[in-house]
Amino acid sequence: MRDRTVEAALKQVLEPIFEHDFAEHSYGFRPGRGCREAVKRVEELLGQGYGWCVELDFKGYFDTIPHEGLLGLIRQRVVDGSVLALLAQSLKAGVLEELKGWEPTEAGTPQGAVMTPRTQWIT
Repeated sequence: MRDRTVEAALKQVLEPIFEHDFAEHSYGFRPGRGCREAVKRVEELLGQGYGWCVELDFKGYFDTIPHEGLLGLIRQRVVDGSVLALLAQSLKAGVLEELKGWEPTEAGTPQGAVMTPRTQWIT
């Protein structure tokens, strides 16, 4: 419970810093945006005469993000050492799997974490 509370606090700090950089018509895992807004946009475009809709999904991408590369990009915008340290700890927290037990996290974002796409960010 403590880890999830810290992750939620980190999300509240980091999300406003990076949110405005995302593409206007990007809907996944963004505050106030989701499937309904994406479908509405597709319907608008179809009504304007567009005939194609393209969706991309890079399988396993979030499982392979290099921690140091991600943290390096975040350091370009965030200078608070406490925030960066907590974020690094969150990324390296490891995972507990039923059959394998606890395994360290060497890359990727933790599944089910408050700040990752596998969790609902829309509040």
